[in-house]
Amino acid sequence: MNQRDTWDLFCHVVDNFGDIGVGWRLARQLAHEHGRNVRLFVDDLNTFRVICPQINPRLAQQSVDGVQVFNWGRQLQLEPGDVVVELFGCKLVPAFLERVQQRGAERLRWFNLEHLSAEPWIEGSHLKPSPQPGGINKLFFFPGFTPATGGLIRETDLLARRDAWQAMPAARRIALRSLSLPPPPEHATTVVLFSYARARLESWLQGLATADRPTVLWICPGPIIEAVNDWLHMQLLTGQTTVRGSLTLCALPFMPQERFDELLWAADVCIVRGEDSFVRAQWAARPMVWHIYPQQDGVHDKKLDAFFDLYLKDATADVRDAIIPLWTAWNRNLDLDSAWSEFVTALPQLRRHARTWCNRLASQPDLASQLLTAGRAKQTQTVPL
Repeated sequence: MNQRDTWDLFCHVVDNFGDIGVGWRLARQLAHEHGRNVRLFVDDLNTFRVICPQINPRLAQQSVDGVQVFNWGRQLQLEPGDVVVELFGCKLVPAFLERVQQRGAERLRWFNLEHLSAEPWIEGSHLKPSPQPGGINKLFFFPGFTPATGGLIRETDLLARRDAWQAMPAARRIALRSLSLPPPPEHATTVVLFSYARARLESWLQGLATADRPTVLWICPGPIIEAVNDWLHMQLLTGQTTVRGSLTLCALPFMPQERFDELLWAADVCIVRGEDSFVRAQWAARPMVWHIYPQQDGVHDKKLDAFFDLYLKDATADVRDAIIPLWTAWNRNLDLDSAWSEFVTALPQLRRHARTWCNRLASQPDLASQLLTAGRAKQTQTVPL
């Protein structure tokens, strides 16, 4: 394959924007940094438009930021590219799938890009092929946090841009103004709140409102705003700011991914959810809380513990004692007051830990680079269907 080969990325927009968030970042990086012809097939362009305002949901095909964006049905009229990537196990249209199988292993590489996990078993499954009809293998590609996995999406200049942005005194002020956010009070703790819905939020909000130190919540759109509104006894509209004692609450609009990155860079604490925002908070090198996607039978608890094993492997006791209680309370709908207080008190240590962790991740190849390398490699191993 040469530098102008065609990559087809397929994304079902399930919920919460994480799937399309990952797909859009990967598509742009392959196009911008690696010179690939990228075709991104999406089944919900209306939702995609929320994080990419340039999208026109009425068009079956359009070029946006160097990427050819297609609606899902356009598979029926097109031949497969050189590389096919199914994001998170989405299923191709049968007619397109048949053409993929007809191309054969010598003319096409086929990946299933799996969900991010810290569980040890993914190292043994990463890049294992599954034989498909037509003599072609579909490779399982697992993002992850260790050198034996596929890494994380990270643009080549991301960390340099972050550092340059944070070094500019006016950058934070300009970014907040672009989102219609007022300057935070002096010595305030600024918090990005991008969480799934959770119970027992009222006592935490009340504690922030009565605390000695001011707190600013930058509340991203989503189900968490309903719990905030219940506590406020009012509807906090997009772009609106209200104050309760020591607590300032700001309801944010949806925003392009670049603006969201800057919001994370500007915050003292990032409360994030799912996958895309979770990864970007780590690249922001900020103290964070991960609200993992809740699953039946407590499967998410095991995934959270697996991340603890990596994230806190070399952490000090103070860092562990600040992170584990708050993350556990947030994910299990427990009271947050005491755990939050300990977390905020430990922010200097948590900032150092977040930077060390970020630098460790950055020493590994990024996901797009590894995907390109795997796309060129000969597939020899097999696993059962």
